Amino acid sequence: LCIGFIEDQCIQRRGDTSLITDTIRKYEPSFVQIFAPASTELIKAIRSLGVNCKILAQVGCEREARRVIEARVDGVIAQGREAGGHGLHPEQGCGTLPLARRVVQLVKEDEEEEEKRPLVLAAGGIVDGAGAAASLVLGCDAAVLGTRLWATHQAMGNLEKKRDLVTASADDAVRTRTYDQINNKVQKETANGILWRYPYDTCGVIWKDDENATTNSNVPAWHEEAFAKLAVKEWSTEDCKSYVDRSFTLAGEGVGSISTLMDAEDVVKVISQGIAKEI
Repeated sequence: LCIGFIEDQCIQRRGDTSLITDTIRKYEPSFVQIFAPASTELIKAIRSLGVNCKILAQVGCEREARRVIEARVDGVIAQGREAGGHGLHPEQGCGTLPLARRVVQLVKEDEEEEEKRPLVLAAGGIVDGAGAAASLVLGCDAAVLGTRLWATHQAMGNLEKKRDLVTASADDAVRTRTYDQINNKVQKETANGILWRYPYDTCGVIWKDDENATTNSNVPAWHEEAFAKLAVKEWSTEDCKSYVDRSFTLAGEGVGSISTLMDAEDVVKVISQGIAKEI
């Protein structure tokens, strides 16, 4: 069993990390994945439980990687800017290839005995065997798939959104703060006020029939702070929800290489076979 936690949102619910520690104590998972921000304090709190579980910390920059390695996690997920969904703002984060490579170097520099060093997993824009093989060439132990596994029959989520992933091109994916600025208004009223806060933003596919798009690009409206502020101020909660649902689908920059919905098992098999062909 692996349980993932978005640390800041768990803190928003209770005011501390007890939701995480109580859940781990109750279910005793084999792995826990922590993110946003995977704080040193949380890592220590999990260790103090005495539960035999491996801790995987997802990071978006070298600074965070150094910190979690020093905190003695069991695995570091190097999530680059190309990843779908939430990640660090572009000016704070790093691309998948340079970040994954740097984390590998940091782990090798660790003075701990080799068998005690954390594993390194690359994440962000990886949707096929070639991408996974590239992460192994960089020295990573494995790759993490997000968007590619969402485009499967077994994944939870709206079927129409999954179909969006198949028809999108790489050019349609953009990292933006506007999604959360508008969606947070919805969350305040429908999710007990649980928000995505600084320094995180979102990567997804923007659709060209968006009425706010310009004639030569679908991106500008999603990058204008004034547009987001106007929407939050003047639109109803229902209008905000309708807009983000209609115009934005969470996805990474590798989405253009996804051509069909598949069974999750088949995705893993195809990528495994692709790695063998590439290396």
